[in-house]
Amino acid sequence: MLWRDEISASKGDSSKLWRTLKGVLGDAPPADSDAHAADDFATFLNDKVDTVRASTAATPLYDVPHRTAPTMTEWRDVTRDEVDKLINAAPNKTCQSDPVPTWLVKDMRGLLAPFLFMLFNKSLTTGCFPSHIKESVVRPLSKKTGLDASERKNYRPASNLPFVSKLLEKVVQVRIQVFFDGNGLMPKMQSVYRQFHRTETAATNIYIFIMKIVHKAQQTKEYK
Repeated sequence: MLWRDEISASKGDSSKLWRTLKGVLGDAPPADSDAHAADDFATFLNDKVDTVRASTAATPLYDVPHRTAPTMTEWRDVTRDEVDKLINAAPNKTCQSDPVPTWLVKDMRGLLAPFLFMLFNKSLTTGCFPSHIKESVVRPLSKKTGLDASERKNYRPASNLPFVSKLLEKVVQVRIQVFFDGNGLMPKMQSVYRQFHRTETAATNIYIFIMKIVHKAQQTKEYK
């Protein structure tokens, strides 16, 4: 009954529908990484970071152009309705450190939203992110299907965050995004992590750029 209702609620939203189906069917079986202990992966990744830092240590610092910009002095209050909508729109993903599954939180959001919105407002006004939701479960995932599972370089770390931390992160992201957009602080060519700016936007911009160059070259040729 739960999944049937979820699928019905996803009508017209293909992304939400695929997320729902993934929740029903589950993830594909992961590559066998049991040959490596957690300490092996930790050592490998730390060494990798140290190598990158060493190779770029002599790189000159980028001179970031300075400009006067507005300052964000306060946070807009979080409302109960906002938290309720965020919970309802969240995918049914559960972290190992979550005390209850996400679907249960969504089902009981009417009771939980009043407490969560007070917690989020307190976090924003005090500038404190609760320490117990900063921790994540890090799992090694294969970079590509078919790679040798015995090679640590064929894995990437994936952090699984607690559900509440992702809600608070979304609350902050929405407010910062509004501030950036309202003050023209977002890069014009950024095509990820922005509403209405995706792969199609980047491809369209590149196409327009190429067409302008071609058109300019044709005009130059005609005048010679």
